[in-house]
Amino acid sequence: MSYKVYFLKTFPSEALVSELFKLFTRLSWEIDRIEFRQQKVADFLGKKENLVLISPEIEEVGVFFNEGFVNVYLPLKTTDWPKVEELIERKSYLLRTFNLQWETIEEDLKPLEGKIKYFLTPKGVDIETQNKEIFEKLQKTFEGETYSTDLKELEETTGELLKEKGLTIATAESCTGGFVAARLVNVSGSSEYFKGSVVAYSNEVKQNLLKVNPQTLEKYGAVSAQTAKEMAEGVKTLLNTDIGISTTGIAGPGGGTPEKPVGLTYFAISLKDRTEVFKYVFPFDRNQNRLAASQFVLFKLYQLLKEI
Repeated sequence: MSYKVYFLKTFPSEALVSELFKLFTRLSWEIDRIEFRQQKVADFLGKKENLVLISPEIEEVGVFFNEGFVNVYLPLKTTDWPKVEELIERKSYLLRTFNLQWETIEEDLKPLEGKIKYFLTPKGVDIETQNKEIFEKLQKTFEGETYSTDLKELEETTGELLKEKGLTIATAESCTGGFVAARLVNVSGSSEYFKGSVVAYSNEVKQNLLKVNPQTLEKYGAVSAQTAKEMAEGVKTLLNTDIGISTTGIAGPGGGTPEKPVGLTYFAISLKDRTEVFKYVFPFDRNQNRLAASQFVLFKLYQLLKEI
């Protein structure tokens, strides 16, 4: 996990920086970047990112969990580093799942009200609890939908499987516009398995680069299972990878029809000698549909990789 470290209205001593780096090493955390800001601690409250704040304003060590993110607050004169580490490791149990059937999930979680916290987003559901027994029950309930029991994003856990199995991947994207590729390369070391991407927004690019048959486009349209299949197979051949994945859909808000409504998206995963096609209709706005679509195809890939 990578963290941003913010020093607010202060410059750290050499000893503080040394202890901070030792703490990150023990926790297997990475420092994304260090910034010096002339801001107040209040400006960062509820920020949805992994961060460490160090400021003269902070009087006590604090560790807060916010929708899957960790916010660590440290006084400038922190000396009890074992206490800091203990507080961080005493974190809530976290289950990260992909399931967009929110009404069903809320019904499943209703009996646990007051004992858990959960967050519904286009990327799925994050569930937190401080009760180990409840956590273990949740693991069984959501076994087929879980991709992480820590703070890792789906692209990280999927990347680990790609690396472990020695497989390479490329993406062909229409409605997601390169978002799936961007998430894959967010992960340090992704060059070991990710070869490249084609953003095939137009039919011309689909035909000329990905070799989608013009008759397929004419008969079924760009948003179809057949086109998604040929896109995934085409990018796999073009970039000589083990896996090709594709997305093609109607992100919205315009462009929908009764037969092909806004949110309709087709996906394909071509893994070695087989290609699987999936379909989903997302109910969000344009950018949330794109985010949900990227999560959907990465989760399907994650599931397939777990099986082989």
